[in-house]
Amino acid sequence: MKDLLHRLTRGEHLSADEAETAFEAIMTGTADPLQVAALLAAMQTKRPSVDEIVAAARVMRKHATPVETDLPRPILDTCGTGGDVKGTFNISTASAIVAASCGVRVVKHGNRSASSRSGSADVLEALGVNLDTTQQQREACLKHANICFAFARTHHPAMRHVAPIRLALGVPTIFNLLGPLTNPAHAEHQLLGVYSPAIGALLADALAQLGTERAWVVHGTDGLDELSTMAPSRIWDVTAGLVSESTLDPRELDIPRASLADLTVDSPQASAAKIQAVLAGDRSPAHRAARDIVRLNSAAALVVAGLADDLATALPKVDLAIDSGQSQRTLEALIASSKS
Repeated sequence: MKDLLHRLTRGEHLSADEAETAFEAIMTGTADPLQVAALLAAMQTKRPSVDEIVAAARVMRKHATPVETDLPRPILDTCGTGGDVKGTFNISTASAIVAASCGVRVVKHGNRSASSRSGSADVLEALGVNLDTTQQQREACLKHANICFAFARTHHPAMRHVAPIRLALGVPTIFNLLGPLTNPAHAEHQLLGVYSPAIGALLADALAQLGTERAWVVHGTDGLDELSTMAPSRIWDVTAGLVSESTLDPRELDIPRASLADLTVDSPQASAAKIQAVLAGDRSPAHRAARDIVRLNSAAALVVAGLADDLATALPKVDLAIDSGQSQRTLEALIASSKS
C-alpha cells in the first residue's frame, strides 16, 4: 500500500492489477484505515483513471450480495452519481417506475441522500415502499411490478469497512462514482446521469470495459445529472463496447424549456408528491414540467432497454403508460409486493 501511495502522490495512475489489489484490501477490511484515507484522497486529487474505476467496480461487484431472479433478462438500472446540487425531485426514480410500467424489467439501485434533498431510498420510503426487503420480496416485486429496489446498504455489506473513512474525509472519492457501476443484479442496460462532462466520458469508458450491453450516460449542460428539459444535454452512448457522443435539445421533441423552480423540492415527502402527480397523469401547470422531464428520461430508458428505436417513438409509449394509469398501478404493485 505504501508503494501505491507514493505513486499516487506523484500524480501517477495505478494499473488495473494494482488498483484491484488495493481495493480488495479495502473491501475486506485488511488495509490500514489511515492508508485507505490517504489513498482515496490522493486518487481524488489526481482524478481516478478508467482502469482504477473498472478495477474498483469489479472488486465491489465481487463482494456484493446479488439480487437473484429467474425472470427473463435484460435488466435496466437508472442509478446516477448524484452530486449536481440542484435540489430536484427524484427524476430517475420516477423514470424507473414509468419504464417498468412500459415493460422494462428494472432493478433500481440506490441509497439514502448524501448530497441531495432526497435520495432514491428516501423518496421510495415516503411513497410507501418497504426498503428492507428479502430476496423473496424482491422477486415478488419484479414479478408483479416489473421493478424492485436494491438498497445499497443491504447489497454492499463490505462498504462498512470504508464508510467511517469516507465520513471522516468529508469529500467526494472514487466511491461516489462506483454506485452506478455496481448494480447487484448485474444490469446489462443503464441510464446513468452524471454531474459533469468529464465524469460522463470517464464512466462511459468504464461501462464499455465492464461489458455493459447498452447504456446512455447523460449530463445536462445546465449541470443536471439527468436528461434536462432546462437546457440541451450531452449523451455518451455505450453500445457493445463502443462509445459515441451526441447532444440532445428537448425542444426538438416538442418539449418546452422548464425552469429549475418547477422541478425543485425541499424534502422526500415533496418529491414523493411530485412523483405521485406525474404518475397520476396530472397535466396541470403546477406539474407539467415534472411530467415532461420524467417523460424524457423514461423514453431514454426505453431506448436503452431496446423497447424503442429512438426518443420520438418512445415518448408515445411513455404517455400511454402514464395516461392509462399503468404507471400508477406499477407503483401500487411495487408497494404491495415489497411488503408481501
